Amino acid sequence: MTMMNCSCVWVIKRLRKRIPEAPFEVLIDGKPMGTTKLLTFARHVPNTDRFPQVLALYSSGYLRLKAGADPLPPLPFGQSLVLGPAISGTSTSFSNKTLFFHPQIQRVAINTSQINQDGTNSLLIKITASNSKLSHDSTKTNRIMNLAWTLTLNEPSDQATMLNVAGTFEFTEGVIPDPMQTAEADSMRLLQISTMFIDNLRHDVDAFRFRNSGGVVTVDYDSAVSNTLLPVTPSSLHPETLRFDSLHTDDVGQPNGNTPSYRITINSTAGPMSGPITVRAFFNSSQNLNDDNLGLWAFQQPSERIEKGTIGSINYTVIASTCPLPAIDFDPGVLQTPERLWEASHNRSVGF
Repeated sequence: MTMMNCSCVWVIKRLRKRIPEAPFEVLIDGKPMGTTKLLTFARHVPNTDRFPQVLALYSSGYLRLKAGADPLPPLPFGQSLVLGPAISGTSTSFSNKTLFFHPQIQRVAINTSQINQDGTNSLLIKITASNSKLSHDSTKTNRIMNLAWTLTLNEPSDQATMLNVAGTFEFTEGVIPDPMQTAEADSMRLLQISTMFIDNLRHDVDAFRFRNSGGVVTVDYDSAVSNTLLPVTPSSLHPETLRFDSLHTDDVGQPNGNTPSYRITINSTAGPMSGPITVRAFFNSSQNLNDDNLGLWAFQQPSERIEKGTIGSINYTVIASTCPLPAIDFDPGVLQTPERLWEASHNRSVGF
């Protein structure tokens, strides 16, 4: 069902999806548009009658992003961004260690005021998830905090699409992050990527990359290191280049083919976490092609005890590209802002 068509350029649709989370309310410029479990955003390809999807938003807080090109066969979606933060520990209502992994989205409000008559410029997407409608035994992240995110979806190019995520949260009960997982850079995840890697033939991603104090680090996934926290020896992001890549370096990973790479730049964090940011990954030995068996996340050390009423924010930018963006962008002083990276992805051939 088509919900909106802005100057025949942007189209937003409600689609059916079998996932356990409840549907969320949708508003466009303040007008109620019903409920759905999956909302897709597509943009017109000039001089054609095609509208390829560039963003899919699920009621589970999972987002999928890809570039705006529309070849035959179409570009596939691949890895998912999971809106955060996520936290593992105990709380006032949960005396046993519990993983609060992802939210239950309840409301999505889309603002089209920044769109020009020709459909250019960006869409604003405001998402909310509170604990007011959740059951007492729910382990969604909004069971212990109220969350909101403002997404700015920029007009895509053939090579890349950029999404800015500005998230805020307020704890609605006291929480104690698990100290053992804190020591492993795993108790509080600012944001997560959920995806699939089985082996060098069956995958949606095959590596991740970041810069630490010693230089650029690339961690290749290999089935021999399943069920292991990666990298084996963790190190924090270089403070001048708070970005990392979730890479798909080939275009033949099965079953989905040329799925996108993601580049994530962390712009700011505030609240009950401090210190350097560390990126870690873990995948299990599942052989199920339909199973997201791999997680990649950004960690920042939380307070030992987080009191009710504590507030915080996480702001970052995601660029989904048809090929990995160049590693030179990790050098201090080179392309330091997401906007400059975005301009570069439009103006050069994107490659590894």
